[in-house]
Amino acid sequence: MTPAAYIARILGPVLVIVGLGLLLEGETFRAMAGEFLRSAALVYFSGVATLALGLAILNVHHHWTRDWRSVITMFGWLAVIGGILRILAPNFVREIGESFIAHRRWPVMGAIITLGLGAFLSVMGYQDIWQGKRRVHHRTSAVKSSGAASSSAKRPRRKSGTTRSG
Repeated sequence: MTPAAYIARILGPVLVIVGLGLLLEGETFRAMAGEFLRSAALVYFSGVATLALGLAILNVHHHWTRDWRSVITMFGWLAVIGGILRILAPNFVREIGESFIAHRRWPVMGAIITLGLGAFLSVMGYQDIWQGKRRVHHRTSAVKSSGAASSSAKRPRRKSGTTRSG
């Protein structure tokens, strides 16, 4: 499995669940977001966690391609930038966040975007399973491709009590 597929298999379902939560409990999420933005400690801690997540994604997958995998790279960079902003400019983040949650349609729009991105990443991450392709495990494929590990390539055991001459 490629790093992009692995990351998509994690981020996709998480974003789908968050999007569903925003859609079903929009006012609750608005209240939670307001509480979150009023806590400088939570903003700072989320900045550290988001920065670490973004760096982890970019260290495993940093490819700009002309296909869906660039979405993973973009997500990594947005997480890095978001983490840095939360750590270095928490007041700016609070102002931006408050302007977002002040809009009446914020939960619905956030839900649509989050659900769409999550569904897209889930489909891309799990497409090999849905298309009926068998997953290849790295260790087993390496063993099967090398002839040395097959049973026919093994040397026969020496009989006990015999010594090597030479």
